[in-house]
Amino acid sequence: MPGLFKIMQTLLLLGLFIAKLTLAAEAHKHKGCFSAEELEDGALKILRRNRYPNDGHIDETQFHKLGTKKTCPAVLHSQSVDYNNRSVSPWRYSIDSKEGRFPEKIVVAECLCTGCIIVGHGHHRAEYEDYGYNSVPVVQSQMVLMKTDCTDNPGKYSFTSHFIKVPIACTCVKARTY
Repeated sequence: MPGLFKIMQTLLLLGLFIAKLTLAAEAHKHKGCFSAEELEDGALKILRRNRYPNDGHIDETQFHKLGTKKTCPAVLHSQSVDYNNRSVSPWRYSIDSKEGRFPEKIVVAECLCTGCIIVGHGHHRAEYEDYGYNSVPVVQSQMVLMKTDCTDNPGKYSFTSHFIKVPIACTCVKARTY
C-alpha cells in the first residue's frame, strides 16, 4: 500500500501544479474589447466580477505623495484612533499612480521608521527607535488591470489582469541575525 499512497500523492501534486498553471494563464488573458468611453465601466465590471470592489476613486487630500521625505516620529500618538499613528512600527499612506492601470491610483503604506519605537517602563517612559527590530511592510495581493490595444479592433482597448503586492500597513519584527 505504501506504493499506492506515493502514486496518489504524486498525482495530487501534479493536479495542483496544472491547476496553478491554468490559473496563472487565465490571469493574463485579455478581457473584452472596449471603446475609450466604455473603458472605465468595463474595468469596474471585471474587477467586481473577480471580487475586487474598488471603484477607483480616492480623495487625495489626506495622502502623501509617494517618495516625499518621511521621518520616524519621536513620540507615538497614543490618543489617535488610527492604528498607523499608535503602532510601534508607524506608517503613512501615499498614492501610487500608474497610467494605463486600473485602478490608476492605489493607496499604499510606507513605513516611517527603520527600527521600531520602544516605549520605556517605570520611571524611564522615554520612547526611542530600536534598531534591534525592523519596521517592515505587510503586503496584500491585489488584482489590477492593464490597458492594452485590441489587436483585431483598432481604436478599442482590452485589459490584461495582473496581481501585485500592495503594502497595506507596517509591523515590527525582530532584526535578522546571521
